[in-house]
Amino acid sequence: MALERDRTTRSYLYGRLLAIADHLEGAALSKAGESRDTNAARFMQRFSDAPYTTWLVIEKSLDPYRRRLQASAPGLLHRFSKELEEVMNAFSSDQFTDNRKLEGEFLLAYHCQRSALWEKVSEETPATV
Repeated sequence: MALERDRTTRSYLYGRLLAIADHLEGAALSKAGESRDTNAARFMQRFSDAPYTTWLVIEKSLDPYRRRLQASAPGLLHRFSKELEEVMNAFSSDQFTDNRKLEGEFLLAYHCQRSALWEKVSEETPATV
């Protein structure tokens, strides 16, 4: 299944946001040689139950990882920021602030978005023999 960039259901968009946050933090941790669960991964259950209020927590937790990427990989940070803005701009204001539980569709979006981000990384990274 491929990422559907024109799909704008609330659950799908929130799933994409979570995947981008997970990937951004994971990239910063990897560049720092750290191996642990991201905040996005740790908050996934809470996020699915109350996406709006949990997103506020996750968004704030991204700041130190944004700073790390700004110092070590500004192009990567720009790409993540651009993806986040694309998704945020696809929400209507009442969709975004709706804190009701997400539909299972958010998992589809989460995995499709992660896959698309990994494909982009592998396209940019030359294969080594």
